[in-house]
Amino acid sequence: MKLSRLAMLSLNRPLREVFWLYGAVPSNLFWASILFLFQRGASLGTLVLLFAALMIYTTWILIQIWLCADNVKNPLFGVMARFLTTAWAINTLLLSTSLLLQRLT
Repeated sequence: MKLSRLAMLSLNRPLREVFWLYGAVPSNLFWASILFLFQRGASLGTLVLLFAALMIYTTWILIQIWLCADNVKNPLFGVMARFLTTAWAINTLLLSTSLLLQRLT
């Protein structure tokens, strides 16, 4: 069976693994590195590229957590993971926009 390129990007793992190991930890490390570079005066072009990569990653992990949310014993955990990840994605979008606008002024 041949998988499409998009199917190869899909994680078929337990929700706790996707949420923590692919979602929360890498996202926080990504944000820490962006904020470090932001405070060191990275150029606008660099920041735009980093924020674009962060948004692509955030979209990917949101989809993965949404797909893996039914892979739990207690359905409440799946609902909470979906809610928290959606809130994190919205926060990422708003904070990225705010920081880019700040750099423009």
